[in-house]
Amino acid sequence: MTARSGPALSRARVRWLLLVLALLVGWQVPLTARLAPALAIQHAEEALAASARLGLPPDAPSAPPVSAAGAVVYDPQIDRVLYGKQETSPRLIASTSKIMTALLALEAGTLEEEVTVSAGAVETGGTPGAATLNLSAGQRVPMRSLLAGLVMRSGNDAAVAVAEHVAGDEAAFVARMNARAAELGLTGTRFVDSSGLAEDPGNESTPLDLARLAAVAMSDEIFADWAGAVQLTVQGLNPLVNRNELLESYAGASGVKTGFTTRAGLCLVASATRDGWTLYTVVLGSEASFADTTALLDHGYTAFRRAVPASPAAPAGRYHWPDASADLVVAEPLDTTLSVAQSALWRTVLDPVTPRPAAAGTSVGTAELLVDGEVVDAVELQLATPVDASSGTRSDGERAGAALQESLRAFVRLAPIDRAA
Repeated sequence: MTARSGPALSRARVRWLLLVLALLVGWQVPLTARLAPALAIQHAEEALAASARLGLPPDAPSAPPVSAAGAVVYDPQIDRVLYGKQETSPRLIASTSKIMTALLALEAGTLEEEVTVSAGAVETGGTPGAATLNLSAGQRVPMRSLLAGLVMRSGNDAAVAVAEHVAGDEAAFVARMNARAAELGLTGTRFVDSSGLAEDPGNESTPLDLARLAAVAMSDEIFADWAGAVQLTVQGLNPLVNRNELLESYAGASGVKTGFTTRAGLCLVASATRDGWTLYTVVLGSEASFADTTALLDHGYTAFRRAVPASPAAPAGRYHWPDASADLVVAEPLDTTLSVAQSALWRTVLDPVTPRPAAAGTSVGTAELLVDGEVVDAVELQLATPVDASSGTRSDGERAGAALQESLRAFVRLAPIDRAA
C-alpha cells in the first residue's frame, strides 16, 4: 500500500466498520458472549492501521565512531541500550570505581560522622600520579567532605579513609562492594580495592554495568549534587573543582565520574538531561573520553526521542455506559524511547463490562504503546472519578452490549504519537 492510497482505503474500512457497529445494536447480548475483545482489537487495527500509524523518516543518524574500547548509551527509564560497543565486556574501570565507594558510604548512613585518616590512606593518596586530597595521617575530616572530594576530585586517599571508616578495613569494604554489585545484578563487575588504583588485577566492570550503577547512585540527591557540581567549598578541605569537564562543555550534563590509569586508559561515566529525559554514557579504554562522550550523547539525543503519550496528569479517554460516562487516566506513565526511524501509536483497550457503582481508580482496561506494530508497554486504565449506580431501565444484557459497542469504538481509537513528543 502506498502512502497516497492509505487514507482513502482507511476511510472505506472505517465505513465498513461503522456499518458493523450499527448492526450490533440489534445483537448486543449474543455478541457480548461471542465476540472477544482481542478479536475486536484485531479488526480495529486492520481497519485503521494505514492512517493511524505514524511513519517517521528512515534517516536516523548513524552511530558515531569512538576511540573507546568499550562504550554504551543507556536509557535508565526503560533499561535500554541505545548504542553499544562491547558494552557487556569487562574492562578495567580505574576511578569510576569510586561511584560504588560513595554509594556504599551513603547507604551506610555515615554522612554526618567524622573520619580519622589513617597512614595507609595517606600512603595510597601519595602514590605517584594518583589523585589526592592531600590528607594527613590523624587528620579528622567530616565524611560529607571526604565523599564530595572522592566524587569531584577522585581523591584516592579519601577512598581508603572512607572504606576503613565504614567497614573497619579496606578488604571488608571491598567485600561489601562486590556484594552490592551482585545485589544490583552487575554480573560483569568485580572490585579489588576502593579507589580503582590497582591494575593487576584491577577493578573491572562493563560499560552497561557502570551505566546502571551510575543511575542508582544518581538517584541519591546528595551524590547527584556532588557529581553535578563544578566547584564546591566543604569543611576541612581545600575548595573542590570537579574533574569532569563535560559539566561546563555539554548542555544538560549532570555528572558523574572520571577515571584513568595507564592500563585502563581514559574512562568516563557521564549523564545528561534534556527536557526531563536523562541518558547515561560510559566510555572505557578511551583515547579522548570527553570527545567520545560528547559524540555519544549527541547521538542519543538526535537519533532517539522520548515518547510519553499518556500520563496520570491528563485524561486518556472516556468510558461510556448507556446513561453515563467518565474520564479515564493511566495508573502510571505510558512511555518509551524511540528511534527517529520508528513508527509508533497508542491505543486504549477497555473491558467490555464494568459494573456500577464504580469508585475512582477502578480498573477498566489498559493503555498500550505499540512500536512498529508490537506492544512495548502497557499500563492500567482507571476511572478518574466515581460513577453512581445505573439510573436506566435497560437489562443487564443490554447494558453489557452497549458497553461492548463503546469499547469497540475505543478499540478503533489508535492515536499516533507526535514526532516532537
